[in-house]
Amino acid sequence: MGANWLVIVLRVIHVLTGVLWVGAAVFVARFLVPAVRGAGPAAGPVMQQLIQRGLPAYMPTLAIFTVLSGFGLYWHDSSGFRLHEWLGSGTGMTFGAGAVIALGVFIYGATVVSPAAKRMGTIGGRMREAGGAPAPELVAEMQRTQAQLGRGSAIAAGLLVLATLCMAVARYV
Repeated sequence: MGANWLVIVLRVIHVLTGVLWVGAAVFVARFLVPAVRGAGPAAGPVMQQLIQRGLPAYMPTLAIFTVLSGFGLYWHDSSGFRLHEWLGSGTGMTFGAGAVIALGVFIYGATVVSPAAKRMGTIGGRMREAGGAPAPELVAEMQRTQAQLGRGSAIAAGLLVLATLCMAVARYV
């Protein structure tokens, strides 16, 4: 009975944090980053508010809970990675593929997307400190960073949708 409760808790954590992670990633890639790019320097206060409200910590926290609970579920379903028949089955391989994709997105987000977002905030701060019209070099650096963030966010969101699709169909493969 205790193991069933553990599986239920892990599944609730996995599904809830996974939905929030994927949803937030799609929102950021599809709506937030393009809106920030379109608003130019006027987006500075919005970005400041997002930082103050904890967005930089929110995404990795969701990712960590999603990945760790998924690891626990995979461990449970494979009887501690001992059921080689299950690991090699369509279900096991599809869950595994989704897990590898999600873990890759977590690493990609930590090494590419998050640093670009932080750099964008730093550049925005330098622009505000300069007062008046920002130097052309600073504007160019901001545009490059926004483009990198846009690409990185779109890649991460697309891969998370793919991981979600793997999880959604794994039991039927």
